[in-house]
Amino acid sequence: MKEIERKYLLKDSIRSLIDEYGLKKHKITQFYTTITADKGVRYRQMDDSYFKTVKYGIGASRDEEEVEISEKKFQKKFQDRIKEPIRKNRYIFHFEGEEYSIDVFKEAFKGLNILEIEFQSMEDFERFELPPVLEMHVIKDVSFDESFKNKNMVLHGKPQTAYDVDAIFTELDKKDIDELDAYFIPNLSSMDALRVILYKFSRSILAHKERILMNDDTEDLHQFRVNIRKSRAFLKEFKFLFPKEHYNYFNENLDSFATQTNQKRDLDVIKERLKEVDTYHDTIQEDIKEQQVREQHVIEEMLKGKIFEDFFLAYQNALKQDTLLTSDNNQDTIEHTAQKVIKALQLKIVKKINTLEKEFSDKKLHKIRISLKKLRYLLEEFQHIFGEKKIKKMIEKGKKLQTLLGDFNDTVNQNKLLHDYFKSKKKSISHCQELEERLLGKTSKKQKKLLRKAQKKLHKFKKHTIAF
Repeated sequence: MKEIERKYLLKDSIRSLIDEYGLKKHKITQFYTTITADKGVRYRQMDDSYFKTVKYGIGASRDEEEVEISEKKFQKKFQDRIKEPIRKNRYIFHFEGEEYSIDVFKEAFKGLNILEIEFQSMEDFERFELPPVLEMHVIKDVSFDESFKNKNMVLHGKPQTAYDVDAIFTELDKKDIDELDAYFIPNLSSMDALRVILYKFSRSILAHKERILMNDDTEDLHQFRVNIRKSRAFLKEFKFLFPKEHYNYFNENLDSFATQTNQKRDLDVIKERLKEVDTYHDTIQEDIKEQQVREQHVIEEMLKGKIFEDFFLAYQNALKQDTLLTSDNNQDTIEHTAQKVIKALQLKIVKKINTLEKEFSDKKLHKIRISLKKLRYLLEEFQHIFGEKKIKKMIEKGKKLQTLLGDFNDTVNQNKLLHDYFKSKKKSISHCQELEERLLGKTSKKQKKLLRKAQKKLHKFKKHTIAF
């Protein structure tokens, strides 16, 4: 019989579709005993069934003969295989009258995802158009690319140039700011993946910069800071991959820009938190508002300045060009490198929690909070590579713990600001001591409650690290 099929190379984002629709997994192990330019003899185990298939020809249309065989014959022929077997998970589904198969390869071919559709005739093959829900996950049509045939992969390994990094940067430049967070980073080599990730964050930073200058919205400042924090987290955790001079230049400038927004962000948070604590502090609120206006002016001057503009021009150019690549930092896949980095970070956090439990200090707790943020950023960025279901629970637990630690940190900053404020305003505020005692008393009470909750959750966290 004729086998007529289209094959598409897929992005790693296809795993989100597999998870979303709960597609059933079929485990496949297959090997070849004959491989020539126009013939392949394949033996395949799919779940509990076994098959022998002989294929003739090249291209999208080939002759195929398939028969079911016994497990005993499969095992016997396994000894005569050419090189190593191919192992993959297949997900079969029907959509708009067509049957589709998604193959997610494992072991030596991990990171390779292929979509296959079989047709009754070449006319159907030629007329076929991918549905948009699938097209968004496609890199390219490889129906006529012989390097993507399973038999050739056995002989020659994983096909090269699966991704065009320049095309990815072009794609990112076309995306709106609201689409950037949802963009799936392909399973590239380590440094290429980091270039793409950091470039994505840089686009978000610059987009929120424009919004800050237009609107002075506290949420835009928050997102501006989040994307700088994410950038610094990835730089720090993957520091060993970056040329030292580039790492220092990137990190120092990003740190400087973030530091210049700290006071404004603290004021924004504390202004809202005070409303939750007590309603009788109009004088303090007015004073905070005046400080906010001053700090906003500082931020606007920074964002309009030549230092900021020159840095991001140089930063984005460095990320888009090949200047960061070396013979050492672009060999391994980002999946393997990220696994090692995440495991190491989890161990560091557990050690920090153990140290905190022996001797508590606000400083130690703050460092744990920062490390948990970094871990969450890494998990969110790589969850589609490792499997979203596997990572999702860890992210949710991390978010709750981070919120708790963030609330605690806000009360610490709030206490400090109030203490400093009352110290400087003793003469100008009536009933100063009474107001100070009431506000500080309430924030201190809340602080203790948050701390007790945080300590319990941190202890539980140690038992739920991710095993890849």
